[in-house]
Amino acid sequence: MDNSILSLEKKRNNSGKVKSILIASTLIIGSAAQPAQAALSFTFNYLSPSQGFDDPTSGAARKTALNEAADLLGAYFSNYTANLTYDVKSFSNNTSTLASAGSSMFLIPGSFQQTAVQTKILSNGATDINGATADGTIDWNFFKAWGLTDSVSNSEFDFKSVAIHELLHSFGFSGNGHADGSGLAGKTPGTADTWSIFDQFLTDASGETLVSPGGIFDTSKLAALTGGSGSVLFSGDNAKAANGGFGVNMYAPGTYNEGSSISHLDDNTTAFSQMIMTASVSSGLKARALSAIEIGILKDIGYTQIAAPVPVPASIWFMLSGLVSLLGVSRQRKSV
Repeated sequence: MDNSILSLEKKRNNSGKVKSILIASTLIIGSAAQPAQAALSFTFNYLSPSQGFDDPTSGAARKTALNEAADLLGAYFSNYTANLTYDVKSFSNNTSTLASAGSSMFLIPGSFQQTAVQTKILSNGATDINGATADGTIDWNFFKAWGLTDSVSNSEFDFKSVAIHELLHSFGFSGNGHADGSGLAGKTPGTADTWSIFDQFLTDASGETLVSPGGIFDTSKLAALTGGSGSVLFSGDNAKAANGGFGVNMYAPGTYNEGSSISHLDDNTTAFSQMIMTASVSSGLKARALSAIEIGILKDIGYTQIAAPVPVPASIWFMLSGLVSLLGVSRQRKSV
C-alpha cells in the first residue's frame, strides 16, 4: 500500500449561526502514559451503518481504539469535568486525508471564540452552546490500514495517535485563517472577522500579532502565511516558556494549505517534527503523549489546569520509534 505522508486539513461548515471547524490530523513519536482518573467522558454517536466503526468484522475493535485514545487524552484534563459528545462518520477514499475532527463556534466578527468542546470543558460542563447537537464531529477514512492496538506495523497508521491529534483540534488547537487574510466568517480581509482563541497568539517572526485585538488581520503580514519555517509563530507565554523563551514555529508552507497552514506545528522544524500536532504523519507506531510545547499551547488557549499524567514504564513508544530509525525504515507521510 502507499504509505505516503498524509496531511492535516481543516474543514468548514458555513451553515447556521454556529460554524463547524473540522481539521484533519497528524501524529508523532512520544512516550506513553496511562490514563489517569480523567473527569472528561466521551460519548460517540456512530452515524455510518455497516461501515467503518460499524463494520460487522472490525467495527468493535475500532470503537475500542477510539475510546482508548479519548481516555489517553482525557487523562491530561483530569482537573476538568464534562461529557463531550461527537457525531462520528466513516468513509473510504484513496485521498491524503486520514481523518478530520472539529467543533462549532459562534460567528461574532471582531472576536476570538472558543469551540463548543472548549467552552464545555472550561466551564466544567456548565455551558453547552450546541444544546442537543453534538459538541464535535469526527470523519474517519478507513481506506488506509490502521493499527488499532499498541502494536502498529510499518504498513499501518497509528489509530490512537491520529485520534488524539484530531480530538485536540476540536479542543481548540486550530487557527481560522484563510490564505487571503480572512477569518472564519470570510469577511473582507482588513475588516473585523471571527477568529479562534488560538489565532490570538499567532505572530510573525518579529513577534507582532497577525490579528489585532479587534479581530482584524494585518494584511501587510500576508506573506508570513506562506513564508516557511519561522515565518508564523505561536507566541503564548506558556508555549514560549516550554520552547526556551522562543515562539513556536507553525506550519506555513510556500503554498497555503487550507485546513493545515497555521493550525499545526511546523513539520520542517526538526525539534517539532515528531510531535503530535504537526501537519502530517507517516505510518508506524507514533507518540500518544503530548510534548511540553503542546501542553504550553493548550494552557495558553485556556486549559490552565491541564497536567501531564504519570507515565507508565511503557515509554515503549520512544524505544520503538528509535528502533525504527536505527533500522533505517523510510516511510512517506500523510495528512490527517
